[in-house]
Amino acid sequence: GIGVGVIGVTVLTRVPSECFSKLAPFIAKRRTPRIQEQYSRIGGGSPIKKWTAVQGEGMVKLLDSMSPHTAPHKYYIGFRYVHPLTEEAIEEMEQDGIERAIAFTQYPQYSCSTTGSSLNAIYRYYNKKGEKPKMKWSIIDRWPTHPLLIQCFTDHIQKELDLFPPDKRKDVVILFSAHSLPMSVVNRGDPYPQEVGATVQRVMEKLNYSNPYRLVWQSKVGPMPWLGPQTDETIKGLCQRGKKNMLLVPIAFTSDHIETLYELDIEYAQVLANECGVENIRRAESLNGNPLFSKALADLVCSHIQSNEVCSKQLTLCCPLCVNPVCRETKAFFTNQQL
Repeated sequence: GIGVGVIGVTVLTRVPSECFSKLAPFIAKRRTPRIQEQYSRIGGGSPIKKWTAVQGEGMVKLLDSMSPHTAPHKYYIGFRYVHPLTEEAIEEMEQDGIERAIAFTQYPQYSCSTTGSSLNAIYRYYNKKGEKPKMKWSIIDRWPTHPLLIQCFTDHIQKELDLFPPDKRKDVVILFSAHSLPMSVVNRGDPYPQEVGATVQRVMEKLNYSNPYRLVWQSKVGPMPWLGPQTDETIKGLCQRGKKNMLLVPIAFTSDHIETLYELDIEYAQVLANECGVENIRRAESLNGNPLFSKALADLVCSHIQSNEVCSKQLTLCCPLCVNPVCRETKAFFTNQQL
């Protein structure tokens, strides 16, 4: 059978460890009470694992009928810093006797700090054990412009636009919000900003450029320069310039978690919007349990199996100014897999 390893990364892991090696304990200490309070405001916990499981179940059900010669399929969830950990997922797959494993990042757009970090964890697991994997590994490492992903985002945006007052609808500014990155990471050549931009462009094409839009960035941490403009500052700036109808779209997340339920829904759409005098602000629903999204995931895996490729061509290239030697070792580990 085929094990589909669905590798998710928790909300606090977008900051590459090398950026904050000295600052990390300080930031963790400062952030923990605040994060706990935010979780209590959204009902006590992140639903990311629940939605990943819903999406995984929908995906394997479709896969069994789409690709019967590789059935049965099973999904596994591996997070970086909360249970089930990536390493725990690999152990379970090895114990289950999986022959073929697909590491499937649940970030459509690749970043070294998310997908890269998870792939490094898989390599480190085997390197630490000093063993070769029993399974044949391959990777779905990015999928920013998959047609069904674009359709899902487009449908969710159109649904919300239709709920604005008819006389305001064409004036609504669509703010595509993605998790930011430190500029030190961007300037090393991380492909994430360009890939998020590609998703935005395809969605707006599908919407026939019906509204003005911007790509903005959220969740900056610490004093270092980060990729901007920041989502909150953009909301303030638009209000000051007379644009007071906005639609927030989480474009780099495939399910709800603290960055959508607290940061977008409470911090920005309620508190900040009220302070700024926003007239109408809405947030496009995350992809969560959308059946079309499960179909997108199944289609991606099915196409990947048929391609017989270990990874995308893009994955074989390290960032031009990469500072992490493990990245090169990880890329060699995966590209040397024989399918």
